[in-house]
Amino acid sequence: AVDGSQLPAMLRVGSLGRLGFYGSRSLVQRSRSFAAPSPRELEEMQKPVTGWWNDLVKLSYRWLGSSYFSQKADICNCGGDFGIKLPRPEVLKREGIEANTSEHRMMLYGGALYYHLATNISEKFKEAKPEMLRGKDVLEVACMRGGGARYLMEVCEPRRLLAVDHLQEHIDSCKANFGEWPGLEYEVMDAHHLADELPADSFDFVLCIEACASFERPELFVQGVASVLRPGGRLLLADALERKTSIKI
Repeated sequence: AVDGSQLPAMLRVGSLGRLGFYGSRSLVQRSRSFAAPSPRELEEMQKPVTGWWNDLVKLSYRWLGSSYFSQKADICNCGGDFGIKLPRPEVLKREGIEANTSEHRMMLYGGALYYHLATNISEKFKEAKPEMLRGKDVLEVACMRGGGARYLMEVCEPRRLLAVDHLQEHIDSCKANFGEWPGLEYEVMDAHHLADELPADSFDFVLCIEACASFERPELFVQGVASVLRPGGRLLLADALERKTSIKI
C-alpha cells in the first residue's frame, strides 16, 4: 500500500513501492525510498514501456481478456491462500458454478486476494484491519467483470465504491449483474485519464489488481491516482511489474 501523499514525490525522485502478487503469496509492502535514479534510468523513464513480459501481458489482456476466464466467473484474477477464513464466502457463490470446480476456486481465491488487499497495508498478516475500507470512498481501476468490487462492497462496507474499466462490454455486464447494490457504481473510464474524469481529492483508497502491467502509460495512471486521492489516502496495488515499469511509476 502506498500513501497517496507520497505519490508526487515518488514521481519526482524515483522512489517506488515494491508491490506485487506472486504465486500463492501477496508481497504488498510499504513504499520504500531508494536513491534517485541514475542518468541511464532517467533516460529509460522517458521511453515507452517495452519488453517481452509487458508485451505478453498486454497481448493477453487484449486478445484473451474475455475468453481466458470462464464466462461463469466474475472475479478474473489470480488469487491466493492467505491462511485466513474468508469472510462470507457465500457472497461469492454464482448460479451455474458448482463447488470444487475451477470456476469455484477462481472465485474463492480471487476473492481472497481482494479481501487481503482491502484489509492490509503491510506484508504482516497479523496487522490486518478488516474495517480499513468501512465508511470510506473507494475507486477500483480495471474492475473487469466487477465481482471483486461487489464482494468488497458487502464484506468491507465502504461508503461508496466506484469500479471502472475501459471496456464498455465489461461495464454493461457489471451493471446487469450488480448495478442495483447501494453505493456500488460502475463506469467506463480509461486508467490513464483518472485526473481528467474524476474530481481531485475524492477517494480514500484506489484499488488496482493485476492490471497496471498492461497499461500503456502506467506513470499517467499513478499521476491520476495522486490527483484523486485525498490527503493520507492510499493506493492498493497488486501486480507483477518489471523494474523498468516500476522506475517509470
